[in-house]
Amino acid sequence: MIPRNVLVHRMFFLCSAFVALAYAAPAQFKLTKGYCASTQDEPAVYVTNFFDLDVKAFSISTAPLNNAFKNFLVEKYNFKSNAGYPTQCSLFENLSKAQESKQQLVGQVQQLRKQVVEVNWNPGPLATTSERGGDSVAIGPSGPAQTHTFCAVGNQSTMYFSAVFDTFGPTLDPKLNDGFSEFLSKTYGFTPEVDSTCTVQNTVREAEDTLKARIAGVRYNRRKAVETGWKFDPTGTYKPAPKPAPKVDDDPEPVQKTTATPPQSKNIQDFAAKEMSGVLANCQNDRIMSGAFDCYAVQRAVYNYRIGHASDATPEPLAALLDKLKCDECIGQFVKAWARSTAVSRGLKPEAADCVAERFPTALHAKPNPNSAAQMFDDAITACRK
Repeated sequence: MIPRNVLVHRMFFLCSAFVALAYAAPAQFKLTKGYCASTQDEPAVYVTNFFDLDVKAFSISTAPLNNAFKNFLVEKYNFKSNAGYPTQCSLFENLSKAQESKQQLVGQVQQLRKQVVEVNWNPGPLATTSERGGDSVAIGPSGPAQTHTFCAVGNQSTMYFSAVFDTFGPTLDPKLNDGFSEFLSKTYGFTPEVDSTCTVQNTVREAEDTLKARIAGVRYNRRKAVETGWKFDPTGTYKPAPKPAPKVDDDPEPVQKTTATPPQSKNIQDFAAKEMSGVLANCQNDRIMSGAFDCYAVQRAVYNYRIGHASDATPEPLAALLDKLKCDECIGQFVKAWARSTAVSRGLKPEAADCVAERFPTALHAKPNPNSAAQMFDDAITACRK
C-alpha cells in the first residue's frame, strides 16, 4: 500500500495543473510549496523557482495560477504554444517533495534535448476561491487580474484608435466609452454614433500586437487609421500624445497597381505565396483567433482560396477574406480546453467556464469565419456569465 503522503505527492505532480483533484481519503491536505513549468511540447521549457503557499483542501484547481504564469511568459518571452494546457503549476506538502519533482522534470526535459530556462517568477500573494460547496478550491494570485485594453471607433472612411492602457478584469469601467467619445469630439470634431469596440488582452505584448494588426488592416483596406494616443484615466490627468500620420514613404499600406486585365496564374501564385507570412502573423497575433483556429490551417485555406480565385481582377483584401472564409477544418483541436481556460482567466466560475467551453465551439462550427471568433467568444462569455 502506498503511504498517503507519497500518494498525495504523485497526484499533485501528475494532475494538479488543470483539474480539481479528487482524493479517496476524507482528510484535507496542507500544501506549502509550489513551482510552475511550461509544456514540454516546445523547444524551450520555462521553469520557475519555488514559491510559498499555505493551503488546506480536499481538492485543488490551479487554473488561475497556470494562467498567471502563462501571461508572464507571453509578456517577457513572447511565449507561444498550441498546447491545450501550455503551463502547469504543481503543489507539494514540503520543499523536499517539490525539489524531487522539479529535478525529475528537468531530467526529462534534458533527455528530450530541449532547453531548460529558469525564470525568476513569483505569483506574489495567493488567494483561494471555494468551489463545489467548499470541498474544492481554486488557487491563484490575489486581487483582480490586470488586463490591457485598447478601443476603436469610426465610420466608413476613418477609424480612431486609442493607445493600450491598463485595466483590471474583463469588465470595463462604464465611463470609458464616454471619455473616449468626448476626447474624439473635442480633438478631432468626430462624434461617434455607436459605442467604441474595446479589446481586452491579458498582456501588454498581446494588446500592442493586436492593435498594430488592426491598424495595418484598416490601412490595407484604404481607410484612414488615426492613432490618437488616448488612454482611459479615471483621474483625468493623463495627456494623450497622438502619433503623427504616416508619411507616404513609410505608410504600411501596400501599393497596389490597378490593371484592366485579370492577373495571370503565376501572378496570383506569387501574391498568395508572399501573403502567407502575413496571414500567419495576423492569426498568431490575435489571441482569440489563434485560440479558436489552427493558424497554419488558416494560412493554407487563404492560400488555396487565392489560387481558386485566380480570375478575380483584384485580390480581395485579407481582412475582408477572413470575414467570410468558411474554414471548419481550421478549428483547433483543443478549442474546448482553450475556451474554458480563457474563460477562467477572465474571472468566470468553473460552471460558467464549462458553459463557454460548450457554447463557443458550437458557435464556431456554425460560423467558422476567423474574423468572427472574437465576437462569438465575447457572446459566449456574456451568455454564460448570467
